Amino acid sequence: MIESFEKDEYQDKCCICGKSQIFYRKKLAIRETYNCSDCKASLREREQCRAIVEHYAQLNAETLSELILVNDFKFKFIYEPGTSGPFRLFFKQLPNYFQSDYYSPEEIKKASRDIPHQNLEALSYPNHFFDLVISSDILEHVRKPKQAFKEIFRVLKPGGCNIFTVPLQDPANKKTTARVDTSGETDIHLLPAHYHGNGKGGKSLVYNEFGLDILDMLQNTGFITQFQKPTTTSAQANRIFTLITQKPCTTS
Repeated sequence: MIESFEKDEYQDKCCICGKSQIFYRKKLAIRETYNCSDCKASLREREQCRAIVEHYAQLNAETLSELILVNDFKFKFIYEPGTSGPFRLFFKQLPNYFQSDYYSPEEIKKASRDIPHQNLEALSYPNHFFDLVISSDILEHVRKPKQAFKEIFRVLKPGGCNIFTVPLQDPANKKTTARVDTSGETDIHLLPAHYHGNGKGGKSLVYNEFGLDILDMLQNTGFITQFQKPTTTSAQANRIFTLITQKPCTTS
């Protein structure tokens, strides 16, 4: 099936690898296109990176490739759940970068795993451990995202930041739609099962389709939260959201 969409392009610099170029829309899903010709990062990934770089603007880095070389950043404790995406090639060079994957009970029994298991609803890391937590389109696949927000809040240091994406773009629904009832131990589907690719050749069940009320969920957890949107010359590209949440420097 041939996707039908309005072609689009804009000139910019990739905030991951630094290459200046024209970014082209080549897919219907705008979050997953406008890829960098060098590092291949999608619009969603580059905008998340831009939020990270701008959060550390005082370090005077313009790209992720520059940021990881700055001493005041390279020793920060960073956590990134998941196994795919362009950030890992850069962050894995840092001494305090932690990566995890989520394994089924059967997979957990296997003796050897290159990437450790973590459940975002019950992280094993200590309180106030990380400076930065980043996740890319993962939280819609978590059974109880509010519990995951609480856990991320717990493991962040005061002043630490959680910069992440979920599938959100203008026009966005005001309210989150739960696709699965997770109030009990067994999933009860409220809507037909829907899956996204998991970056490993498999698929992950979508538990929630987030709306703009995700801000309320995060603020109720204790985060200082905002949406960030692109500032390109493309009205189409500027429709997507990145979430920037910060743990207050002092917490009760």
